[in-house]
Amino acid sequence: MKELLVENFNTGDRVKFIGCSKEQIRWGNNDDPNEILIKGNEYIVENVRVHSQHTKLTLRGVSGKFNSVCFDKI
Repeated sequence: MKELLVENFNTGDRVKFIGCSKEQIRWGNNDDPNEILIKGNEYIVENVRVHSQHTKLTLRGVSGKFNSVCFDKI
């Protein structure tokens, strides 16, 4: 059986934006990072909000709340 990897994000973590599908954006009514962030760029997590089915990140200096699956922890 394949184990599901779940990344835990914390305030102050560095993350890399890997892109986000429309479904990932709509899940939990997130903001669209594709319109503001640059794929491959690094950002600093300002706030983490864990919900029952997803996690939302806010990033330092960036307006919006984004689905954590759109980022890799560095």
